[in-house]
Amino acid sequence: MLDTPVRQRTLEPETDNGLYQTLLESTLAIPFKIDWESKKYTYIGPQIEDLLGWTPESWDTVNDWAARIHPDERDQTVSRCVELCLAGVDHEAEYRALTPDNRFVWVKEVVHVLCDQQGQPTALIGFTFDIRDQKKAEHLRAELEAEKLANARLQERLRLTHDLHDGLGSALVHMIASVEQGSDTLTQPQVLSMLKLIRNDLRQSIDNNSSAQVRVPASPQEWLAPLRRRFNDLFDALEIGCQWQFPQSWQTPPNALQYLALTRLIEEALTNVIKHSKAVQVRLSLTQPEANSLLLHIEDNGVGFDVQAVDASGLGIGMRSMAVRVARVGGLLEIDSSPGRTALTAKLVLAAGD
Repeated sequence: MLDTPVRQRTLEPETDNGLYQTLLESTLAIPFKIDWESKKYTYIGPQIEDLLGWTPESWDTVNDWAARIHPDERDQTVSRCVELCLAGVDHEAEYRALTPDNRFVWVKEVVHVLCDQQGQPTALIGFTFDIRDQKKAEHLRAELEAEKLANARLQERLRLTHDLHDGLGSALVHMIASVEQGSDTLTQPQVLSMLKLIRNDLRQSIDNNSSAQVRVPASPQEWLAPLRRRFNDLFDALEIGCQWQFPQSWQTPPNALQYLALTRLIEEALTNVIKHSKAVQVRLSLTQPEANSLLLHIEDNGVGFDVQAVDASGLGIGMRSMAVRVARVGGLLEIDSSPGRTALTAKLVLAAGD
């Protein structure tokens, strides 16, 4: 509802003019005029009979108007109207109006407050419009939106069930089998790796099902700046130099799932550098060789490790988890390591309009 500032009004249309009255009574709305002092209708258009079913004679005072407002809207509508009229403010109101056959129909009133030179109300003139079709359309839209929301929630639950079954569930089954069939006692690093895999799969499920609420940053700079600030503080404390290279804008942005997957990948890769690499220099670069591709490269000059040996030992669960996460969003992860150099490269295919 729109309220307009108070204005001084001393003139009103010449209501005994035949042309003016003909125009009023040819509209698809109910024109009316109310004397403020007596609170009586001095005029109400004959359209009231066609639109609401009441005769003009049955609409005598504002009490008739108030009594025919739906109980749910009556107090608020009446008190608001009185308050705005006393302030000399034009206003609008929407409410359900009673018909003689005890039905309620939606109407909208547009009220113009006439004031004397002192700014005191003297009369109200306005129109009452039938808006039942508009309200039906609004109700239908609300029902469709509610149905759409319910379907989206159902799809979220189904995706979560699927992810837990295929991700976390299969990981647990694999671990249980490894424990039952293994002849040796699992070492602490092996148990820790298994637990990390469960954690990573759970994160992936959460990311997948929260992606609808995630906003992809408007630029690579907006995305990577918080990560750079957070990790640079750690690198500075450990005297590790770090270079970040990225374009100022997207050619094609990643979708929400790709953005979440790469964010997790960067966090895990840089955390591994801090924990295990003994590096003194790290470089992260993000490029878009083509409009529909994204290349993330993270390299350090640490001690390195034997990728195949770590993977075969069962301690490379973190690497496999990262590779699976990238593969799920249409990408490929490559890890290359030797003494003095470890490089991690993620290649993603982007889809325009994702």
